[in-house]
Amino acid sequence: MSVLSEKLGWNRARLKLMARLMRSLPIQTTTNLAQLAQVMKPQVNTDSTYRRLQRFFAGFAFGYEELGKFLLELVPTDPPYVVVIDRTEWHFGQTAVNVLMIGVAYEGIAFPIAWTTLDHGGGSGADEHTEVLEQFLRVVQPDQIRALVADREFTGSDFLEVLKERKVPFMIRLKSDRRVGPASENWSLPARMFARTCGLQQSSLLGGRQVVGGAETTEVRIGLKRLEDGPFLILASRGVDPESMFELYRQRWDIETLFAALKSRGFGLEATHLTEPDRIRKLLGVLALTYSWTLTSGLDRKRREGPPRECANGYPEKSLFRYGLDRLRELLVNWYQMREELNRCVQALIAPRLFLSCS
Repeated sequence: MSVLSEKLGWNRARLKLMARLMRSLPIQTTTNLAQLAQVMKPQVNTDSTYRRLQRFFAGFAFGYEELGKFLLELVPTDPPYVVVIDRTEWHFGQTAVNVLMIGVAYEGIAFPIAWTTLDHGGGSGADEHTEVLEQFLRVVQPDQIRALVADREFTGSDFLEVLKERKVPFMIRLKSDRRVGPASENWSLPARMFARTCGLQQSSLLGGRQVVGGAETTEVRIGLKRLEDGPFLILASRGVDPESMFELYRQRWDIETLFAALKSRGFGLEATHLTEPDRIRKLLGVLALTYSWTLTSGLDRKRREGPPRECANGYPEKSLFRYGLDRLRELLVNWYQMREELNRCVQALIAPRLFLSCS
């Protein structure tokens, strides 16, 4: 708890509850508050703990900028960062729960830094993209970003203009019917028309600066590739080395791996009964910190014990996140026998670089 107090500066009662949540989440692997209440404080009536959790998410005001800075300290790499942004959605009954998140890509998975929750289902727009970007830029400066990588949902002309104004280098996938044309000319064609010249698995760059329909004041470079299963991969970039476009774009999948860890392959985010956007945002704050601790523990375990066992298909049996989750669960359940090792793992929250370098 002293670590959280130093980093976040919240009052003691809130910090104690946060620390207990971070202990309970790896054990229960669910965000269902009723199930978390069962293990948070055994000497207290479960119903009382449950009501306290409800009050925590209903009334406590998070400091998201301070939390974002703390989360950035847990990222075990130096800038410039490859930044990934995406949206995930699920339903509780008829109610849509919609989350927009930005994280830092690292070795196949992302560390969450900033997020917002939407008050509607379906796609997000430029205003919402700009809101979460501004949250992120209060923690990370534009010159610390190698590239912001995003999928086709983030190609709105207004958002591209914001990225240009904030001097954020970006690389975003375009829809194949988005019109593209030379910046110096007054004509454009659907992007797929340029991509048709590529052979299977071949890539090319359009010569010179281009503009995309609706964002004619934002000049970009266009990369084209025909994928193995037939569709085109069309990327618009600004401030990014054109030769590294396709290599960097692969890291967009890192945020999908993060979402899987928060949901079905980790903490069971979709099991929560919370639906009010502000409460979901607070829950994500607790999850983001617990997730970063878990992933750092997985990296530590890899360095100390070697990587997870490989399956017959050549892929690891477990992700590094799951590797760390299994270790933390073992330590937290058997803390009375493994207290020294658990205390060592808590050091990951105090000085993560030193923790990993000493592993």
